[in-house]
Amino acid sequence: MTISSINLAMGASSYGAYNQKLTSATKAELEKLGIAYDPNITEAEGKKLIQQKKTQDTQKSSQENLNQNSQKDPLFEKAKELAQKIGIKVDENQNFDSLLAKIEDTLEQKIQLNSNNEEMLKKLEGLSRELANIQAQSNGSSGYNSTNQALMASLEMLSQYNKNFLY
Repeated sequence: MTISSINLAMGASSYGAYNQKLTSATKAELEKLGIAYDPNITEAEGKKLIQQKKTQDTQKSSQENLNQNSQKDPLFEKAKELAQKIGIKVDENQNFDSLLAKIEDTLEQKIQLNSNNEEMLKKLEGLSRELANIQAQSNGSSGYNSTNQALMASLEMLSQYNKNFLY
């Protein structure tokens, strides 16, 4: 058998597989994704429809993330600056909300570690206020949310404790 006849035979068998009827697995996936299809389509056409739907969903999701980040871009920059002030390395792909949560966790840890250092607590209080301001702006308000109020209350309590401890 020559190479050209082997290629011809392989091409014919591939053609048959390529044009096979829609399998139940592909049919189920089409239905799961909510894709309208003709039950007489081939397996290859079904897989192509699935791939197109997944590509559209990915593009839609990317556009939504881009829109969300562009709306908060100035606040994201402020959050990045605050993160750098407290020693957090910021990944460019990081989500705005996850960055704020990371900053808040880090500030809480630093407050606990420096509970006996009044000067550091004052600095951390200023950073906490800056975080609260960013969070309030991202929520579309100028007030503090309950998490920030609790954080501020704990700072004040630690401050009072330190005053009593020092005197």
